[in-house]
Amino acid sequence: MSKTLIIGCGNLLLGDDGAGIHAVRRLAAFPLPAQVEVIDGGVNSFAALTEIHNAAKVIFIDAMQGGGHPGDVYCLTLDDFEALPSGGELSIHEFSLADTLYMYRQMGELPPVIIYGIEPANLDWGVELSPQIGAAVESIVSKVLSEIF
Repeated sequence: MSKTLIIGCGNLLLGDDGAGIHAVRRLAAFPLPAQVEVIDGGVNSFAALTEIHNAAKVIFIDAMQGGGHPGDVYCLTLDDFEALPSGGELSIHEFSLADTLYMYRQMGELPPVIIYGIEPANLDWGVELSPQIGAAVESIVSKVLSEIF
């Protein structure tokens, strides 16, 4: 049975950078179908490398600097994401999600990928999300649940 992987990325200690982790923790609290796996990717999106090529679909959730307003939600396919300017402008991690997806693709064909990004408001030390980022997380959780049910 092919799985749908939902991978949250981010650093819980840097405020809104933890949005992806907060989202997958919320999703994991729901009774999900057996073919759905939720993964806390932390700041190491390579953690799920071996799982991705065997998946039917992959959904990434992460903070993303896209030039919008705090709380803006971006929804990109792999093709959309790869067409954006390179150089890590979108990521707030040392090794960006774009870098990771590039490496995955070098290993072979990828399943369909959806990337949900949330424009952060606060990247200072702290474990709480800004209110508008918390609302964006809830919006993404609802969207992901509607995709898998």
